[in-house]
Amino acid sequence: MKTRTVLVILGICLVSTAVLRSQEIENQQEIPEPDPLFIRATIYPTANLSRYDYNNDVDLYEIRAYVQLRNKTPIGEVIDNAYVYVYSQLLDFKIDHYEKRIKVPMEDLVEEFELRIETQDNRIVKNRFKIPTWLILSEPRPDIIENAQDLNVEWKFTRFEAPVDVYAYNFKTGEKLLEGLNLYSSEVTLPAKDIPESTIVRIWVMQSWLYKRFLRGSVEAPGSEIIVIPWSQVFIRTK
Repeated sequence: MKTRTVLVILGICLVSTAVLRSQEIENQQEIPEPDPLFIRATIYPTANLSRYDYNNDVDLYEIRAYVQLRNKTPIGEVIDNAYVYVYSQLLDFKIDHYEKRIKVPMEDLVEEFELRIETQDNRIVKNRFKIPTWLILSEPRPDIIENAQDLNVEWKFTRFEAPVDVYAYNFKTGEKLLEGLNLYSSEVTLPAKDIPESTIVRIWVMQSWLYKRFLRGSVEAPGSEIIVIPWSQVFIRTK
């Protein structure tokens, strides 16, 4: 009799254990995998010889970072509560993306940076990327210039050279003064006759090609990418 009772109790325990184990497995199977993150990061290595006027923010060098973060695809739900870092700086969320302008030393230009993303549901992305080159205007320097002579616009790369797009316009009126696309040279001339008097002229040069790298990993959605576009600008005043 005692043996039968022990066997019954043992059977009940085994059944209970099996049921609990089955429930644990079922609960584990019900936990959904987190959605992949679609990431598009655009980085602008920026050399400002000046900004808005000839004597404002002279020789200000920056990394301008813009990061779009969405669920699954480029048109997925915007993720607005993540922590997004570029070059160890926390980016600010603006409307539908994250952004920040990060000052860097002119004497030691950044050649590499880290992109780190942490979402509220513990999806984490961490990658290091190279900045292939910086593009820097060398002429003209920010200054007040005479209008009676042609203005030479020159630029240089710190490492790899590439074609550029060059623009100049009247900063007060918006009138375009110069446009050069896909130029393989390192200089161009703005004729004196096209330079207006008593105004501010903005000149900028941007690499025609962009550097792109696709992001691949267990968290990144297909098509995730990082883009690097070097550029430089200067403002001058005319008499």
